[in-house]
Amino acid sequence: MLKHAFVIGISSLLILGACSEKTENSAQKANEQVENTIESAQNDIRQTKDEFVAEAERTLEDMNEKISEAEEQLQDKSEEVREEAEEKIEELKGERDSFKEDLAELKESGQDKWQEMRDEMKDGLQSLKEKYNKVLEDIKMS
Repeated sequence: MLKHAFVIGISSLLILGACSEKTENSAQKANEQVENTIESAQNDIRQTKDEFVAEAERTLEDMNEKISEAEEQLQDKSEEVREEAEEKIEELKGERDSFKEDLAELKESGQDKWQEMRDEMKDGLQSLKEKYNKVLEDIKMS
């Protein structure tokens, strides 16, 4: 009888051990899945941030080239038109430089800052594009 109780006790411990091992393995797998999901989300955020930075830098380079071209075109305009356009271009350059500073800050920031700044930066870039296009259009029409 004692031998039978001992066998039942050992069997119970082995079953519980196997169950707790399975539970531990399941918990570990679940934890790994959560970590992978978090890492994937962080990579998506980083990729989105990197894509935005690259797009913004390309846009700024394009603007710089076209501003230079516009300044060259001003040489053929009257003094009044040239002074007015140069004033608008200087304002635009100031806004561009301010955006470049924000962009540099964004490049150095982490994902949490990107989440915080994302909409503001996208709006800022869109606003800068619109102002830039308006200034160029005004120069062409003058």
